[in-house]
Amino acid sequence: MRRPWDAVKRRDGLRQILIVLGAVSAYEAARMMIHPNWTVAMANAQRVDNFERALNFAWEQSLQRAFLGMPELVEAMNLFYFVGHFVLTAVFFVWLYHRSQDGYRSFRNGFLAATAIAVFIHWQFPTAPPRLLAGLGVEDTLEAIWNIDIGSPHASAFSNPVAAVPSLHAGWAVGVGVGLVRYARQRWLRVLGVLYPIAVVLTIVVTGNHFIFDALAGAAVLAAGFLVANLPRMGRRALSYT
Repeated sequence: MRRPWDAVKRRDGLRQILIVLGAVSAYEAARMMIHPNWTVAMANAQRVDNFERALNFAWEQSLQRAFLGMPELVEAMNLFYFVGHFVLTAVFFVWLYHRSQDGYRSFRNGFLAATAIAVFIHWQFPTAPPRLLAGLGVEDTLEAIWNIDIGSPHASAFSNPVAAVPSLHAGWAVGVGVGLVRYARQRWLRVLGVLYPIAVVLTIVVTGNHFIFDALAGAAVLAAGFLVANLPRMGRRALSYT
């Protein structure tokens, strides 16, 4: 009796995969179409640094120095930043799809809306990462350890290296964490949901790819994305009470 339902679920699963792959492709294409304005990006990075210093949370250099004495851990952070973050986000969505169909649709739409908002901000407010800001003293750990350059004028043909604000690494990590806390049954998964965003923020700061402000902006953009994605549902609920 389950075969027809299983077939429907497989078809829907394939459709969801195609939707996500299409969205990721569109995101990457949009990022590559944004021509980096390095003069503006460096000026904006300096503004972010000045803002953090004014509020006494310019901790990027101190955090990185605390971890540079543990090269194996920094290498693990490099690997996570480069590929692990995207893999774990995909694993989360596969898990959520099987755990809760409603939850999956809500988080899928929220993530897609947040990503669209982030791309718009990347276009309007290009910002260089702290490792490229002269005098800040933040190293590029990917280049220093692996000799991989993903964020300089030489790499702009393959990605947008001035898309530091907001940090989608941080925004997506907060979303994954909230999803685990909300939908996981096992306690250890809910604990992981709390720890995962913290680990991601440490990673993006220690590797020199983001300011702390970028992570806060990423979380705010994720919240805005969920709000935008759920406006139709909120409107329908409001109408049902009238």
